[in-house]
Amino acid sequence: MFTKLKLNYYNQQHLLTFYNELNNNEKINLLNDIKKIDFKLMHDIYVESYKDEDVNVNNISPLKCITNIDNKKDNYQIIGEELIKNNEYAVVIMAGGNASRLGISYPKGSLELNINNKKISLFEMYINQLKEIYNKYQIYINLYIMTSTTNNMQTITFFKEHNYFDYPKDNIQFFIQDDLPILDIEGKVLLKEKDKVLFGPNGNGNVFKSLLNSGYINDMKKKNIKYVLFSTVDNALTKLVDIPFIGCVLDEKYKLATKTITKQDSNEKDYIFCKYNNHPFMLPTEFITEEITNKIIDNEYVYREKNITYHLISTDLVEKFAHINLRYNRAYKKYNYIDLKTGELVIANSNNSFKFERFIFDAFYYADDMLLYRVDTSEFCPIKKYEDIEKVEKEVVKRLIP
Repeated sequence: MFTKLKLNYYNQQHLLTFYNELNNNEKINLLNDIKKIDFKLMHDIYVESYKDEDVNVNNISPLKCITNIDNKKDNYQIIGEELIKNNEYAVVIMAGGNASRLGISYPKGSLELNINNKKISLFEMYINQLKEIYNKYQIYINLYIMTSTTNNMQTITFFKEHNYFDYPKDNIQFFIQDDLPILDIEGKVLLKEKDKVLFGPNGNGNVFKSLLNSGYINDMKKKNIKYVLFSTVDNALTKLVDIPFIGCVLDEKYKLATKTITKQDSNEKDYIFCKYNNHPFMLPTEFITEEITNKIIDNEYVYREKNITYHLISTDLVEKFAHINLRYNRAYKKYNYIDLKTGELVIANSNNSFKFERFIFDAFYYADDMLLYRVDTSEFCPIKKYEDIEKVEKEVVKRLIP
């Protein structure tokens, strides 16, 4: 009775459309899914997502950006090595998605690339980087992998089947990001099956709360980890342990730093890093005027640095971010769902629903300052669609050539 009243109150009673057709186990499954939903939150998110963001561009200013470290690289190497040797550095790989756009249903990190006629998964490539650090410094970097409810068991099983790629399993931890129900454009929760609600991961900005709730922020503190790198699973060219970069951040005394690439074309439709009201901020495309994008200080464009999701953050700042309720952003997506009239699965051929996500960079506004560190595109070649695979394979092979 309580469930029906709640569903009626939030105009979500359609979730019980097929209830009387279900067997007892299926009824329990459906009710458990419904109980997981915070309907007030979903209502509020849905309403708020239609409100236009208000940004006064008169209040933006540039962030400090490092563009060349050649004359200090050796010194930065020494400083960064000290953090590694003290085992005060950890890596978080955000790997919550399945590679549906690649036409596969398994975790993207288990995608195998053809490198010099040898099949190697993205996960193995990253572990090999960490093994290289061990070979040089006899330190096993602690690795934390964020999965989702849909791919967690697949990811863990993949690591077990490959014996954790000969890396100590005690140094690899898995944790699950939260998910939220998927809504149609009218704000109705969609069904995945007659007895299952359609859920989706709630964005990489959930990584901080998920680390906290899993107990791994405390784990980091107990291990005396001082800085944590956050990176996505789909950039095969990422350097999980870039020691001169680490040394630069420490020498500049920043608690938050990110690698960026600069816009080559002023008309590129990308958010850019800046300060807003003297806080780190990503300026959305709709607020980037020609005057902003062409602003030059000391012979450098100061509003053209793009995000590649490679963020180095002090552990105390990670903990601070974990206690902040970041806003949700609405994404218009394509999802299959159960038709309420026929009970049949509708195969979507275009965007038809809303997924709500938190973005990791929205947390940066709550930091005092932030350092940008420009790299070239040789460090950024993410696999977003099937056509990207061959390009990435060629780029990885290039790196292996002495």
